[in-house]
Amino acid sequence: MISAARRFVEALALGAACAAVSVLPAQATGGTTGGATGGSKPKATAPKLPAQKLPDFTKVPTSFEGLFAERESRAVDVLGYLRCLEATVNALRAGALGGVERGWSLTCIKQKNEWRGIFGELTDTPPGMQVKVQFALRNPGPTPDSRSGMVVRDPVDTVLASGTARALLRGLAATAPGNGLGQFVPVALAQKNFTEVWFVPSANRPERAVVGGDSLIQMSSDGMRELGHASSTPKMRVVSIPMGGSTYTLESSEDRIPLLTELMLARLAIDVLPEVRVRTREYDAILTRSTKKWTFVKR
Repeated sequence: MISAARRFVEALALGAACAAVSVLPAQATGGTTGGATGGSKPKATAPKLPAQKLPDFTKVPTSFEGLFAERESRAVDVLGYLRCLEATVNALRAGALGGVERGWSLTCIKQKNEWRGIFGELTDTPPGMQVKVQFALRNPGPTPDSRSGMVVRDPVDTVLASGTARALLRGLAATAPGNGLGQFVPVALAQKNFTEVWFVPSANRPERAVVGGDSLIQMSSDGMRELGHASSTPKMRVVSIPMGGSTYTLESSEDRIPLLTELMLARLAIDVLPEVRVRTREYDAILTRSTKKWTFVKR
């Protein structure tokens, strides 16, 4: 998914993370000041702070088809993010973006179904980011990988860009999964009322792909507060897609809904094979290149 440009991406992003720390607003703490001295009882009890209200999360589907669609949409968006990131970095290296300062943050966002690579300077005043350069992926070719891009000055959601960039900083600071099978990169995806940071393999190719290991951090929409962090990651394994065949079956490690990384691999495989099956213990999910749609067979 990402070529040798990945090391350049990480170096640039880490540099931006270090530079952005000084402009991020300080987070409130739960400590108190001016407590009682000498063991005496305080005259008044500090008021109890209300519990922090979590976002109104999108209702989780209950059917297999609904749950599968949610997971598969994440897989498609992660692939879109990675392609956007690679295209933006390639454009930067080719000189198409002009001068980019080391302290700027880099992220990708999807706005009206168009992916844009964003370079900007994080600030401690609304909307939280001054967007400096935008690189939009347009003019799709015969495959998703052949999309070209261009520098644009179109209106952009700076609040979305700021929240995604800040959430990505949290991902860059976290310990990425990995056990020697592959390297992982954080991907920030904005949802309706929160932002997800997924860790996914960074260099998959048909002859050697890593599935499993995908994990998740949930952040507030502004990217400033962590709402949840996966305590474990699925077991990682290396698989290969046989070239030249008519179909490929990926045996999932899951009982019902395939992993995010398994669905990502299925989307990569359909570019080289007419049919791909992802088989859990309960279902066969079948994707065909001609229809680009999934069908399901209960086992």
